[in-house]
Amino acid sequence: MNEQQLYEKQYGQKKLIMRKMSFPFLRRLFKRFDLSREDLAVSMLDKGNKFLDLGCGNGSLIFKLKDKFSELYGIDISPSRIKEAEERARSISDSQKFHFIVSNLNEKIPLPDKMFDAITCVATLEHLFDPYFVIDEIYRLLRSGGILILEVPNIAYFKYRLHLLLGKLPATSAAANWKESGWDSGPLHYFTKKSLIKLLEDCGFKIIKVSGSGFLACLRNWWPSLLTGDICIKAKK
Repeated sequence: MNEQQLYEKQYGQKKLIMRKMSFPFLRRLFKRFDLSREDLAVSMLDKGNKFLDLGCGNGSLIFKLKDKFSELYGIDISPSRIKEAEERARSISDSQKFHFIVSNLNEKIPLPDKMFDAITCVATLEHLFDPYFVIDEIYRLLRSGGILILEVPNIAYFKYRLHLLLGKLPATSAAANWKESGWDSGPLHYFTKKSLIKLLEDCGFKIIKVSGSGFLACLRNWWPSLLTGDICIKAKK
């Protein structure tokens, strides 16, 4: 079974059952203080011409950015998820501005150099074989001065440190039904704030901002490397 078949088992055959969120009652009660990783990415982007989302899934982040960019592209390995995105795009009046591609991000991205003003890679890099190859590809695709928004789980999150102290394996992935879905969708790589910054700087990026999403993110971002479950970095080529 190859990578695409694994993702299709989860999404195409709809076998994926997501883990339940922590403190669901509190998060519903204080919803306005709960910042999703997609909304965080949107808030970190200015208007531009061409935009690309890597690991776009059904295009949910792309559609949130439709008023910020003239052309929006999405790449995902799952044909089923790309089909969902294309169907949704057809229902939008300016549907011609959306472009979706089925492609494996472990391979060279089939798009020209210096094409994009901004690229997002949210909850994706940790699942790919060679992070340096992927970041180099992103660098190639961005114009000079282009912006990257990169988000990954934060293995140094205080909760995960406690789990490790107690001998438990932290669950940074979404799948709750490993057996039925074929895998736990867990990451191949784990990142901390320091290791993620090093990766980006090694590939030529300049760090602009480090942040994190989640419940009460406005408070927890006082110390994101310890207090947020993810690390989200805005970087410039």
